[in-house]
Amino acid sequence: MQESFAIPYEPARLRGERLLVLAPHPDDEVIGCGGLVAQHLREKRTIRILVATDGAQAGDAAMREEESRRSLETLGELAVGGWRLAEEPACTLEFLRFPDRGLDDSVADRLREEIAAFRPDLILVPSPVEIHPDHIALSRAFCELVQRDATLFADLAPGRVAFYEVSAPLRPNTLVDITDVAEAKYAAIAEHHSQLGLRDYTSYARGLNAYRAMTLPQDVRYAEGYYVVELPLLRTMAFSALRTLTGAPPVLATTGDVVPVSVVIRTKDRPALLREAIESVRASGYPCEIVVVNDGGARVDVDGVTLIEHAQSRGRSVAANEGVRVAKNAFIAFLDDDDLHYPEHLPTLTAAATTAHAGWYSDAVSAFLRPGTSGAYETHSRQRLYTHDFDRELLLVDNYIPLPTILIPRASFLDLGGFDPEFDLFEDWDFLIRLGQRGDFLHVRRVTCEIRHFEGGSSIILATTGEASPRYREAKLQVWRKHAALVTPAVFVTTFERQKRRAVSLHSDAVDARGESAAVHNDVSRLDREKGQLIAQIAGMQDSLNGAMLRTRELEGAVTVLGALAASAEQKSTEIEQLKRDIERLGAEIAELRRHNGESGAALESARVEIARLNGLLDMIFRSKTWKLHTTLEKLRGRG
Repeated sequence: MQESFAIPYEPARLRGERLLVLAPHPDDEVIGCGGLVAQHLREKRTIRILVATDGAQAGDAAMREEESRRSLETLGELAVGGWRLAEEPACTLEFLRFPDRGLDDSVADRLREEIAAFRPDLILVPSPVEIHPDHIALSRAFCELVQRDATLFADLAPGRVAFYEVSAPLRPNTLVDITDVAEAKYAAIAEHHSQLGLRDYTSYARGLNAYRAMTLPQDVRYAEGYYVVELPLLRTMAFSALRTLTGAPPVLATTGDVVPVSVVIRTKDRPALLREAIESVRASGYPCEIVVVNDGGARVDVDGVTLIEHAQSRGRSVAANEGVRVAKNAFIAFLDDDDLHYPEHLPTLTAAATTAHAGWYSDAVSAFLRPGTSGAYETHSRQRLYTHDFDRELLLVDNYIPLPTILIPRASFLDLGGFDPEFDLFEDWDFLIRLGQRGDFLHVRRVTCEIRHFEGGSSIILATTGEASPRYREAKLQVWRKHAALVTPAVFVTTFERQKRRAVSLHSDAVDARGESAAVHNDVSRLDREKGQLIAQIAGMQDSLNGAMLRTRELEGAVTVLGALAASAEQKSTEIEQLKRDIERLGAEIAELRRHNGESGAALESARVEIARLNGLLDMIFRSKTWKLHTTLEKLRGRG
C-alpha cells in the first residue's frame, strides 16, 4: 500500500465562507488552528470563535480572556495588516464560561443556539483523540448534538467538520499549508503569557506544524493537520468509530459504580457473525456477562461466555428467555448474532440506568450490506431509521425500539414472563408493549449500536418489502390482536394525527428545503455568471495593468535620464556661476587696465610732445653759430 493512502502528500485548501471554531480553553483556537484562522482573516471570510470553558484552573479567567483577544488581534494584524477585533473582516469571539475541567453535556444546548444562529459551513472541532477531558467532552457534545437534532443537522447538512489537534496528534486526512501565516500564528500564541509560563506552547506548535509538513512539497515549511468529515457521515457514526478513524489512543481506565449487566446473544449456524458480535461487546471493556444461546445450530466453539446449546431449534422467543433465565446479573441487554454493539453502548445505557425508568434505550444505525467484488459483504448504505423519543401510544401501533438498543431490569423481564413463545417475529415488540404499561422508557439520543441487514437474508426482505410480505403483515396483526384492549380506535386516531402532523412538518421542511435548494441553485448560477463577468473584467484589468506597468517602466527610464540631466545641469549651473564671477573679475581688471592704458597714453602723448619740443630745441641748437663754434673748439682740443 502506498503511503499516500495513510497520510496526504499534497496540501489541501480548506475553506468555509462562514467558519465556526469550537475551542475548549482560551488559547486552543490559535494553538490548534491559528494558521487556518489567519488565512480566513486574510481572505476576508466570516469567522466566529466559541471558547467553551473559563480556563480558570490554569490561570486567572479574566486574564486568559484578555490574552485570547490580544492573541487574535495579533494574528489579524500580522496576517492582514492593521486589523482589530470587531473590524472587517468580521471575526467575533465569544466566551461560554463553563467551568474548567467541568465541561459536560449541558454545553450542547449552548452549541445548538450558537450554531443555529451562525449557520456555519465549516466547523473546527477538537479531535476526538485528545487527552484533556474538556477537549474530548466538547468533541463528543458536538457529535452527539448532530446525531440527535435532526433540524440542526438539516441546517448544517451541506457543511463539513474538521477535527483539529492540540495536545495529541491525530491521523489526518487533510494537511493545510500555513507557511505564509506561520509566524503570525506563533506570535499570536506568544500573547498567552500566563500559559507560556507553564508550557512552551509556541515551540510545541511550531514543532508539530513542522512535522506535519514532512510529507508535503519542500516549499511547505509548516502545516496544520485535520480530519475532515462530511456531516451526513458524522450523523451515522458512533463516537468510538470516529476515534478509531482519527487514531484513538488507549482507553484510559475510569472509576465509578459498575452496573451489573448480562448480554444475551441468540445465534444459529453463523459462527463468523457470532464472533463479530461477541467481539463488539468486549470492545468496550465494560465488565459484563455474555450469554450465548445456540438455538439448534451446529456446535458453537467460543470461550469466555455462558453457553446454552439447544439440540433442536425452539424458536427466537424461547432462546432469549433461556438466556435471561441463566443470566447472573440484574440488568439485561440483547444482541442478535448479525448485529453489533459499539464500544459506548453498555457504558452509555448503564450510566442512564441510574434514573428511575422501566427501561433505557439508545439509537441504532441501520447498515445495509451486499456482497462485494471479493465476495465478502460490504456496507453500501447507512441510515438513521431508529431514533424516536418514547411514545406509549405509538408503541401500540408500531415498534420503533430495536431490541439491541435496550437495557432492562432482569427482574422485570422475568416478572412479565419474558418473550411470548407464540411469537417468532415481533416478540420484542410484544414484550415492550407489556413493559411500557409499567412505566416510561428513557431515550438516550446517542448512536451506540448497529442493526445489520444482509442482502439475501430475511431481515433485508422485511426491510425492503415491508407491508408486501404476508409474514410481516400477519405478525403485526398478531401483536394488535393480542393487545386489542389497548389498541383502541382512539389510539390509532391519536397516533395517526400525531404522525400526520409530524409528516406534514417534515413535508413542509422538505418543501422549504427544496425551495432553498432552488434558490441556492439560482444563486449559484448567478454567481457563476457574475464570476465569468468578473473573470473577463479581471482579464481586461490585467491587460490594462500590464500596459500601465510597461508605461511605468518607460517613465522610470525617463526619470532616470532626467535625473542624470538634472545632475549635469546642476553641475553646469555651478560652472556658469563661477564663470560669471570670473567674467566680473576680468571685467574689473580690464577696466583697471583701460584706466592704466589711458593714463599711460596720456603720459606717452605728453612725452612725445616733450620729445618733439626737445628735438626742436636740439635742431635749433645744432643750427646755431654757437654750437658750430663749440664743435670746432672741441675738435681742436682733441675731443671731437
